[in-house]
Amino acid sequence: MSRQRSILALATYPESAASTRFRVIQMLPYLRAGGWEVQFEPFVDDAFLSSFYTAGGGLRKARYLASRSLERLALAVGVSEVDAVFIQREAALIGPPYVEFILRSLKRLPIIFDFDDAIWELDLSRSTHPSAARALKDPNKCWYSMRRAAGVIAGSNYLAERAREVNPNVTVVPTVVSSKAWTPWSGRLQGDIYGDGPPRIGWVGTHTTAHQLDLVEPALRQLRAEGYDFEVHVVGAGRGFELRTVELQSRPWRLADEVQEFQRIDIGLAPMHGEPVYRGKCGFKQIQYMAVGVPFVSSWVGGARDFVVDGEIGLVAHTGADWYRHLKALLDSHELRSRLSQNGRRLIEREYCIEAQGPRVAQFVKEALLASKRSR
Repeated sequence: MSRQRSILALATYPESAASTRFRVIQMLPYLRAGGWEVQFEPFVDDAFLSSFYTAGGGLRKARYLASRSLERLALAVGVSEVDAVFIQREAALIGPPYVEFILRSLKRLPIIFDFDDAIWELDLSRSTHPSAARALKDPNKCWYSMRRAAGVIAGSNYLAERAREVNPNVTVVPTVVSSKAWTPWSGRLQGDIYGDGPPRIGWVGTHTTAHQLDLVEPALRQLRAEGYDFEVHVVGAGRGFELRTVELQSRPWRLADEVQEFQRIDIGLAPMHGEPVYRGKCGFKQIQYMAVGVPFVSSWVGGARDFVVDGEIGLVAHTGADWYRHLKALLDSHELRSRLSQNGRRLIEREYCIEAQGPRVAQFVKEALLASKRSR
C-alpha cells in the first residue's frame, strides 16, 4: 500500500501571527482535501513571539534563536518521507537560506514559496532592534527561494510582478478571511452605528504599524474642533500608545476578540506611508473591514490598489485634506456608509474569502508540483 503524499509546511511565525494564520493554517484543509498530508512547523513559538519586542532578555532571546536555528537545521537534514515543501516567507527567522538550500539542492524537494510582504526590504528606521536586524537578517534570501521554487504564491500584484523577475510560475492569492466566520453585525450593511454611543473610528493592527496613524491625526483633530462627536478606538498598537492631540481608547490585541473588534468599528482607518517596504503590503486590513461590512478610508499604497475602487469599495486618501473630507463624509452620510458596506461585503463573498481562494491555492500547488515532477 503506497503512503499518502506529504508536504512539510514551514513558516517563520506561529499561528498567532496573521501571515501564518491566514496564509498557511487556513489553507491546510484545502491541501488535505487534495490528498496531501501536511506537517506544519513554525520557527518560533507564541511565547517567544509575544516577548520578542519587549525590552530586556537579549541573551535569552539569542539563545532561543540559536537553539531554534540548530533544530531547523536538524529538521532539514533529517527530513524523510516528504514529497514537497511549502515555505511561508522564510524557513528560518535568522541567517542565510541554509534550510532552503538543504531541502531544495541537497534533498531535491520541490518548494512552493508564499510571501505577503516586500521581505527584501528592511524597515530599519522604525525597527525596535535595528542593529540586530541588520546583523541577523538576510532580506535577499527570498530571491534564492523564489528562483528555485516550483511555484510562487504572491499576496498582491506588485509582489507578483517582482517575483516574475526570477520565476515564471507565479500566482496572486490575496490574504483573505473566511466569509462564514467574518460577518457584519445585523445593522452594519444598512449603515447603522454600532451600539448606543457615538460613532467609532477604529484601527486594528500591531505596534510596528501604529505610527502610521499620524497620517490621520490632523483630520481627527480638525473634526473634533468642529464639534463632531466620535470615539477613536485603537487595538494592538502596544502599551502606552497615544496620539499627541487626539484622545483615544487603546486596547491590546487578542486572538479570541479579533472578529468582534472589527465588527464594533463604524469607520475603519487604513493609513500607510509610501516607502518601498510598504508597497508590498497586501491590503489585508481593508479586506478585514470589508468582510465585516465596515466602510473605510485607505491610503493608496500596496495591495489596496488591486481592489479598492474609490467611492465604491472604500474611500482613498492621498493627502491630509482627503482624510478630513472622507471621514467627515462617512460621519455625515448614513447612505454612504451603507453603500460602501454592502459593496465591500459583496466583493468578499465573491472573491476575497478563503472559500474562493483556498481551492485556487490547492490547485496551484497540485499543478506546480506535477510540472516539477515532469521536468526532473
